[in-house]
Amino acid sequence: MKTLYTANATVLTGRDGSAKTDDGKLEVRLAFPKEIGGDGNGTNPEQLFAVGHAACFGTSLGLTAKSQNKAVTDIKIKSSVDMILTDDGNYDLAVRFEVSAKGQDRKTMEALIEKTKEVCAYSRATKGLIRSEINYVE
Repeated sequence: MKTLYTANATVLTGRDGSAKTDDGKLEVRLAFPKEIGGDGNGTNPEQLFAVGHAACFGTSLGLTAKSQNKAVTDIKIKSSVDMILTDDGNYDLAVRFEVSAKGQDRKTMEALIEKTKEVCAYSRATKGLIRSEINYVE
């Protein structure tokens, strides 16, 4: 195993504070969403996860298609991350993707998406840990 890249960030005070990467390329105010009692005047970890996971999945889909000599263009991932309060008072996450792309028929795209679940680092890291629903939309 070989580490290719390490992201470093510092978060002050948690969900109602700030976050900054050590290289200064990302700096955000963090805030609880209004839906869970916050002022909503900042981003939140679920939004950041939605972006990161979708970006990884989109790139992985392109690489999966290329590895199978399939041309896929205009990949678009609409990502939703739900924060769920469980019956026992804990919090869970659920991820929903709507994937669209051009270049292949529905059956081929659905097969590529299934294979991509095995390739995407975020999908592999969360497999069996969070609910995940990925649908192809034309």
